[in-house]
Amino acid sequence: MTRLGCCLFVLLLFGCDPPDPLPQARGTRIASLSPALTMTLIQIGVEDKLVARSAFCRDVDALPVVGDLQHIDAEQLVRVRPTHVYTQRSVESIDPTLLGLAHQHGWIVVSQPLVGFGDVDDLLASLPQQFPQERVVEQCSELRESLRRALQPADITPRPRVLIVGGGDTPLAWGSETYLGELVAAAGGDNLIDGRVWHSCSLEDIARYSPDLVIVPSESESIDLSGLAAAVGEERLRPLVFKDIEIPGPHLALLAEPLQGLFFSHSAYTEAP
Repeated sequence: MTRLGCCLFVLLLFGCDPPDPLPQARGTRIASLSPALTMTLIQIGVEDKLVARSAFCRDVDALPVVGDLQHIDAEQLVRVRPTHVYTQRSVESIDPTLLGLAHQHGWIVVSQPLVGFGDVDDLLASLPQQFPQERVVEQCSELRESLRRALQPADITPRPRVLIVGGGDTPLAWGSETYLGELVAAAGGDNLIDGRVWHSCSLEDIARYSPDLVIVPSESESIDLSGLAAAVGEERLRPLVFKDIEIPGPHLALLAEPLQGLFFSHSAYTEAP
């Protein structure tokens, strides 16, 4: 089953003959348990459909908090009377309590993991089915096209060997099939960490990889790079500062150009006589 198929599976499972007809009568009311899904809903222009959020969602502070990917506040969730609950979980890992409440109250649970840009594209492909308004369809199409352009491979030789890691003493390294891993590969870097996961790496591990460059994603200019500098040398570190960089979504297509510039600069430096 494809990622999009998984998402639609949950829609169909809880969308047929709900015991409570009220949700369909009062229009779409979305409780989002994911900052990434909330951000995408805002980007496509349906923020007025949001009635509840997770504690980590941004730009919707006025909405009540009903839980997150780990826990839900069942009482508050029932109180806000959603028609849809959006979660970033895979189908098989959805909280059974949430599934029980959805069945009881006739909610539709929309499940969409967001690890790589394929997941983001699946989300943008599915949203016009729920929101068929022309402006939403056009916005989703434009965002999908921006992702396609961002993932066009750059012609860079030699390709630097890259790690993508957070700051601190025990940083997480981004795998090649995560959204930043895919952007780095398209921009011309070879990620030394494989897979669709994040790995915990010690500073000793990072030193053993001996990368040409270490990309350090951050939302703030204030990054503690001292540990990484001691492990690989300050000259190999490249902070990548971008708002909402740790939230997967179509907004990250804007990172393609600065990443390509970074790798082109490195390539030119290594080829210089």
